[in-house]
Amino acid sequence: MIKVLTFIKRKPGITREEFLKYYEEVHAPLSLKHLPKPARYVRNHIIAAVEGQEPEFDCVTEHWFETVEDAMAVNEVMGGSDAATGYTTEVGKIFLEDEGRFMDRASRFACMVDERVSGL
Repeated sequence: MIKVLTFIKRKPGITREEFLKYYEEVHAPLSLKHLPKPARYVRNHIIAAVEGQEPEFDCVTEHWFETVEDAMAVNEVMGGSDAATGYTTEVGKIFLEDEGRFMDRASRFACMVDERVSGL
């Protein structure tokens, strides 16, 4: 299983509750409407730090895909991402505007991982 993990920090001036509400009620439905459907779409909202230190992000989003090609299809729809210009397609511009409302895009980090599960 291929996953794209995205670590997201809320925009300054927005509470954690406002961030969660916007993400779940506006951004997540927007993703499901405009992007290729992943095998699974999970939002892990931070509720507390285990070791007492304030985390550098507010949510870890997981997009699960069957193949790397399926994961890369999202980049095609968005038009890729460039630090200076952002997303380049019409769908990408919708997301660029939406993300600017609630997340700190400059601190966002995304990576593609290959999940391996061991029997417990």
